[in-house]
Amino acid sequence: MIGQLFVIELLKIKRSLVVVMTLVCPLAVVALMFLMTLKAWDPPEMSGRDMAMFWSAVMSMWAVFMLPLYVALTTSLVNGNEHRNQTWRLMLSLPIGVGELYTAKALVAIALMLCAHVILLMATVLALWALGLFGYDLAGAFDLRSSRVLWAAPVAALPVLAIQHGLSWHFRTLVPPLSVAVIATFVGLQVGSSRHWLWMPWSYPMVSTTATTVEAQVLAVWLSPVMGVALFLFGLRLLRRREIV
Repeated sequence: MIGQLFVIELLKIKRSLVVVMTLVCPLAVVALMFLMTLKAWDPPEMSGRDMAMFWSAVMSMWAVFMLPLYVALTTSLVNGNEHRNQTWRLMLSLPIGVGELYTAKALVAIALMLCAHVILLMATVLALWALGLFGYDLAGAFDLRSSRVLWAAPVAALPVLAIQHGLSWHFRTLVPPLSVAVIATFVGLQVGSSRHWLWMPWSYPMVSTTATTVEAQVLAVWLSPVMGVALFLFGLRLLRRREIV
């Protein structure tokens, strides 16, 4: 049943704003870094090894700022379909469990996040190719110290997704979940560079990609799925105690 609900939820968001944002958000990050590179560096001043930093810059902006906000927006829009069209009671009157619907919508949000991240990676490759056309030396541009910078952010964002999914499920308007996302993102920027980052899930994507120690990066990557599952199960338990408001 969860698989069928997943397909239904995908059909619901077809041609919706969430699909547009899945494309626009990662492209905006890459475009901004592309323009900043053109403005700040002339081709002769930047070696191919320096161009490898372009990857880190893109992934840092994505993980630290855009990804947490994108997750909040995505979960709000996925659950907002039912709030906006007043179809919660209709969906829950069908022979499906509320937990199955909750899980299916969470899986859709995860799928959209992964799609956005893939678009980010593809756009980064195209941006580097375009920089090569402008005369930048791309030799060594793909020599990354670790592949973790390419895939860690969406894994580390799972706890944030679990929290935002629960908030957008329970609240009719976008204001509470988006307000939490904005405030928590900026708090995470400060906490992420301290030893207290473990207590702030919004700092996990930042730590997993930009932490100065490999140990912290690895810990963030391993801790995030555990926290994500725990928070998701906690959200499922709350479904039995609280009605959608």
